[in-house]
Amino acid sequence: MTADQRSQGGSSHQEEAKANGEAGSKRQLPVLVMTAIPMAGHVQPTIHVAQAMVQRGFEVIFITASEFREKVQDAGAEWVEAAKFMTEEDAAARNEIPVPVRVLFDLEKLFLPAIPVRTATVRTVLERIRERDPAREVIVVAESISAAVVGFKYGAPLPRGYDAFPKTIGLNVVPLVVSSDDTAPFGPGLPPDATESGRARNRLLNAGLLEGPFKVIVEKQKQIFTDMGCTRWPERALFDCWLESFDTLFQMCSPSLEYPRADLHPSIRYAGALPKKGISPNYVYPAWWSEIQSNTALPAGAPEKKFVIAVAQGTIATSYDEVIIPTIRALAQREDVIVIALLGVKGASLSADVEIPANTKVVDYMPYDAALEHADLFVSNGGYGSMTHGVINAVPMVVAGMTEDKTEVCARAEYAGLAINLKTQTPSSEEIAAAVQKVLANPKYKEKAVRLMKENQDLDCLAIIEREIMLYSQK
Repeated sequence: MTADQRSQGGSSHQEEAKANGEAGSKRQLPVLVMTAIPMAGHVQPTIHVAQAMVQRGFEVIFITASEFREKVQDAGAEWVEAAKFMTEEDAAARNEIPVPVRVLFDLEKLFLPAIPVRTATVRTVLERIRERDPAREVIVVAESISAAVVGFKYGAPLPRGYDAFPKTIGLNVVPLVVSSDDTAPFGPGLPPDATESGRARNRLLNAGLLEGPFKVIVEKQKQIFTDMGCTRWPERALFDCWLESFDTLFQMCSPSLEYPRADLHPSIRYAGALPKKGISPNYVYPAWWSEIQSNTALPAGAPEKKFVIAVAQGTIATSYDEVIIPTIRALAQREDVIVIALLGVKGASLSADVEIPANTKVVDYMPYDAALEHADLFVSNGGYGSMTHGVINAVPMVVAGMTEDKTEVCARAEYAGLAINLKTQTPSSEEIAAAVQKVLANPKYKEKAVRLMKENQDLDCLAIIEREIMLYSQK
């Protein structure tokens, strides 16, 4: 089977076994050890994959923080505890750091110190599996930014009972952070440029970043890996070695949502965005939900049919003053619009001094897909999960975010033709109103959203991941 065939999804391993006359063998599937950095935007898509693999017959052991224990167990996986990503003290200190340099704080104080702990937890889980069942095959499926398997790639001591580290599959649920001659450094949201002059610019900027602001981070990572017992060091430093340390790394989107790179590492492939997970039968819709359903049921062009605009703030940068409240105010006078404001947390509410217009519905928590199935446009602060939910629902977007990786997510949404990027953390109501009107009035945004949805559906993300697991099984 060629790499191209592997990247196109296909039938499940059960169907392949039947086709090869192996259906009667009933050999035991490998156990999957999965982990993700304990942040909602990283854990939730990884749990989505875990649940799908459980449904396909795999045993899954999932390592993450206690706040996600119930979700892991609901997915049918065994939960193993890991430390939280950030304490309240960490969060307070982080909020004091100016946004442009916050990534340095995140790396030095939060990401790097946690790598030895995550590595040790993976080692312990693998050793327990070997003690319990010495013959059981294991494959590690890890969210890339957890960096939990990188040390083993570079010579950290193997778990007891293993003469080689298990095969590893990475899931990258953020924009690609690998350096390239075709792209500027990750962070400022500069567009790709593969011209001769652009590649010269990119090489200069990438080298300058590692020799300048990131030099202390690179040196600290080297020391951490040395202390873990690593015997060699990757030629490509920092994020590159995180993503390139897997036998296969899946970028969880289609190629159109990323920048083209002629020098992309051969282990990195596109799997497509995760499909809709489905709404829990236990979810209780708000009392006004029938109004949304009735509006959707109206035929296109009906004079009483309204545009449905969903707006959400995400899971990390959660100040409602940044996107949600300005959007409510921007559209308050539009009688042809219904706004669904998704606060994102059960029990959350807007402050009492925020006036809620007649055309606005506010809900503390609602799955994105529930709202987006009825939406004509999605206003977001640019989280990667928000963007991919927009894609799988074929909903064009207006994005505004500058913290974490949001500058780069917003830039990619704009590059793909999915969104208008306001290029600010705090858009005004006037900016939002103008952008919303531009998207609604120009069919090219909806047409592009539909094409992106189909492109991602055709890849069949979960089938690709399952196929790769089976290709590595008992190699």
